[in-house]
Formats: sequence, C-alpha cells, structure tokens
Amino acid sequence: MRRARAYSPAGLSGLFSTHTEPEDPYRKGARGAGVALSKGAWVTVEAEESDRTSLECYLNGARAELGLVKRLFRRILQRAGDRGWRVVVRQEVEVPMGGGLGTSGACALATALALAKALGAKMSYYELAREAHAAEIEEGTGLGTVSGLVAGGIVMVLEPGAPGYDRVDRILADPDLLVVIGFFGPIDKREALNRADLRVVDRLGLEALARLEREPTVEAFIRECKWFAERSGYASERVRAGIAAAERAGALGASQAMIGETVFALAYEEDAERVREALEGLGARALVSRIEWGPARLV
Repeated sequence: MRRARAYSPAGLSGLFSTHTEPEDPYRKGARGAGVALSKGAWVTVEAEESDRTSLECYLNGARAELGLVKRLFRRILQRAGDRGWRVVVRQEVEVPMGGGLGTSGACALATALALAKALGAKMSYYELAREAHAAEIEEGTGLGTVSGLVAGGIVMVLEPGAPGYDRVDRILADPDLLVVIGFFGPIDKREALNRADLRVVDRLGLEALARLEREPTVEAFIRECKWFAERSGYASERVRAGIAAAERAGALGASQAMIGETVFALAYEEDAERVREALEGLGARALVSRIEWGPARLV
C-alpha cells in the first residue's frame, strides 16, 4: 500500500471582487486580500492497486461524499498510468467549516498533493494547484482561495485565476502578530455570491484592493477589510458586535472573514488571549492561529 500525507493552511479572505465571466475554469477566480492560517487541513491518502478503481472519503473521522475529492481523483488518475486503484482519502480540518476560512480550498490543495504522491502521478506542484483551483470552481465551493494558499502569509491576489495565471503579492508583518477567529455560524456561499447587487460588491472590493496595493501594510489591510465588510452588506449583527468587542479588547483591528458569519482580528501575542475571550463571551467558537508564511506541502 502507498501512503502520502499533505498539509495546507486554511485561508480567510477579508475583501474580494469576483471574476467569473471566462469559460475556462483556470481563468476564473477572484481578486482580493486575505491571510493564510497555520491551522489548516491535513490530508492522508492510502492507495493500493486493484482490479476495480474505487474511492472512499472521510472528513474529520466520518465517512463522507466529497464531490471536490471525486473531481480531483478523476483528474489526477488520468496521469497515474493505466491501472486500477483502491483509494482512501482522510481529511482532518482544524478550523470551523463554512465560516469563510478557506477550508474547501485547503482540503482541495492538500488532497491534490497527497493523491499525486500516492498514485505516482507525474504532475508538478503548480499543475496540481491549478487542478485544485479548477475543481473548486466547478464544484462551486470557492473562487480564489488556492492562490493564497500556494503563497502563504498576508496575501493580495491582484489578478484572478489559477496559480500560474494569477498575480499574487504579500504584505510584511511582525512574526508575533496572531489571528484570532470568532466563528458564529456558516453562510451559504452559493447564495451569498448570487446576490442581485454582486456587481456593487465587486466594485467595492476593487476599490479597497487598489488602496491596499498603494499602501501594503498590515494596518491598511485590516482597515480596508473592515471598510469592505461594513459596505458589502455581509456583516450580521453578531459580526458587527464581535468586531467592536475585539477592538475594545486590544486587537490591532478586526473585520469579517468572507464569506462567513466569522470575525477575524489581528492581535499581538500579549493581547490575543483577551481578544479570544471577548469573542467567546459573545457566543463565538473562538481560536487563535499564527499566520502561515509557508505554502501547502507534503509532510
């Protein structure tokens, strides 16, 4: 039996502008800015040759039907030689799902890396990242998350598309700056991206990103994310209360993870625990993560 394991950071988006007109899934995506989190997705793939090809998936220990994994399996299997495989994929996710924390993109990228290694598929890192991006587009689970997870850090996606088609830059930050997450509940991403006024939201995202590109600092990043959250209409009452509470508790700044009912705050180590407690006091599932400056990788 062959076994491979891969890790990908989770990744939150603080502002975005969709780019969905092209037919080519490699050219679809989003511009925006966000943060890669050290807490992320760990994927283990076990594969053995078989007379009949089969795929079995588990998510956080429970058997699951994962359409994204099926898409990736079909794509990567074509590059793994003419033989059958029995494959088991086990995904473990360290952050809440459905909260705008990029879990589908993280799982897609880590799964692609582990599948290729276990199956012996002759594919490069960027080829696999592009397949993870395309699978997310086709499954409707994300638009531009993979670009940030391939880069790591505090990311600006300046041109949309799959890795290799996109243009990504990063914002410098102190190594002791942490991300505090307060998850109140999931938001249906498909519904959120089918708003009648999405063009207005996209314009707001472009305006914020343009200002951030001119002033690529941590302070400008969290300020533009908050500006976007306030004007986009995605922030619930609980999110607005969470942002205010995090700032009162000493955060450098706070905003909403797109698209989830989730607050994220940037805080230095001496303030992070107070910020976490403030969000927890409002009923959020709260956690603290470091910023992940490395990309998704085999482990």
